[in-house]
Amino acid sequence: MIHAIRSTRRTILRSVLAVAALLVATTAARAASVSPNTGSLGAAANGTNTDPVTFGPGAVSGAGGDQSAVYDGVAGTKTTVPFQSGLNPPAASPFSVEFWARPTASDNDDTPVSNRVAAGDRSGWTFFQRDAATGWNFRMYNGVGSGLGWDLTGGAAPLNAWTHVVATWNGTAAQLFVNGALADNTNDPAATGVYNASPSADLILAATDTGSPYAGSVDEVAFYPTALTPTQIADHFAAASTPGYFSLIRTDGARLQLSNNVPEPSSILALSASGLFLLLRRRARCRSVAALPRAN
Repeated sequence: MIHAIRSTRRTILRSVLAVAALLVATTAARAASVSPNTGSLGAAANGTNTDPVTFGPGAVSGAGGDQSAVYDGVAGTKTTVPFQSGLNPPAASPFSVEFWARPTASDNDDTPVSNRVAAGDRSGWTFFQRDAATGWNFRMYNGVGSGLGWDLTGGAAPLNAWTHVVATWNGTAAQLFVNGALADNTNDPAATGVYNASPSADLILAATDTGSPYAGSVDEVAFYPTALTPTQIADHFAAASTPGYFSLIRTDGARLQLSNNVPEPSSILALSASGLFLLLRRRARCRSVAALPRAN
């Protein structure tokens, strides 16, 4: 009887380990493939990651376990949010784009977030990570060749540190905010002030059409159908040290909010393996009891 019980326990352990390994592999694959959208557009605006994209510590220090998408600086490593009309409003409609970035390298024209159409007459907008002292560059295209409608630069773009970046468009003018403060609202004299909205662009994280792929982490990419106020932007920057950051973003109307906070593989493994172990142990007990000689 003792030998039979020990044999059953070994069988249970092997089964648990086999299923646990499968759970780890399956969960890791799922975590690497999608960055869920928790904004109002829902799953239709989920981000699809290429295989080299990994997850690392996020920018929201007040929320335990916050994760960011990490890019290796190799062309083709990116996250794609498929075209949504809600993320590509007409040129006269206001919007805001927000993200946190932690670059680990710089070629002076890396692109952490963009919905630019670069072929032919350019449309849409893009952010460039310039050198640390020059800061962040936000560009909107005017639809004439590669001509610029708006060109704003400011703040600082340090390596290996999180920076909060927001651009707003009120339908006629753009502003750039870095770490909760206005960085630039004076258009470059060479830009025309005209914005040509993109009719079909995907939203891309770590875009590579610039020839210098982004290297580093990006977190909490958000898109709003309004021009956020300076107070709202300052509040978002300050809230990153509190657990209320995510709900604040949604309260302010985010259509897109890529937080990357999928369930941890270790948590799923622990729960699933534990449940499986209990189930198999219960079955083993039933078999052991059934095998006992019955009293006449």
